Amino acid sequence: MSNLSINEYQGDLHTFSETIGKLVHYQVELVKIGINSSANFIVFVGTTSINLAGNVLSAVSQALDGVVSVFTSKK
Repeated sequence: MSNLSINEYQGDLHTFSETIGKLVHYQVELVKIGINSSANFIVFVGTTSINLAGNVLSAVSQALDGVVSVFTSKK
């Protein structure tokens, strides 16, 4: 009778340790996904900012070329 209860406790302890292991695994996966998502967001924002800055500089350059062409003498 006492051996049966010890075996039951061992089974419960094994199930408990499996549950803790799964919870730790899921927490690690959640942190990993969060880091990957943050890195992807930073890359996206950086790329978009660089493209936007390039487009603005191109527009300013074209506007300045237009202004310069007005003031240069045409022969």
